[in-house]
Amino acid sequence: MSFTKGKSGNPNGRPKGTYTKVSVAQREFLREFLLESKPKFLEQLEKLSPIEYVRTYMSLMQYVVSKPTTTELKEVPKLEEFIAMTPEERQVAMEEIRESINKAKAELQEQR
Repeated sequence: MSFTKGKSGNPNGRPKGTYTKVSVAQREFLREFLLESKPKFLEQLEKLSPIEYVRTYMSLMQYVVSKPTTTELKEVPKLEEFIAMTPEERQVAMEEIRESINKAKAELQEQR
């Protein structure tokens, strides 16, 4: 029996959002592992330098907070706004722009 493109032998198929038995088992294993490892993780986290702590925190955030869409991203300040800023505000704005560029570069490299 052959199938036509876009039609399967089971038109209802597996409902979206349901997991295979293997992925359910994997998720349960990881859940238990993470719960058991939590005290050790927190202990190790306290030993990190401030910069390592922030890096770890930021790397974990991607699993908690979804990445913003293009429309949600903060716009670059207009030239007039940039000129009106204090030197400290300009430095912060420039650092945010640098970080977003570096992040975009890193994401592109990961995709390759």
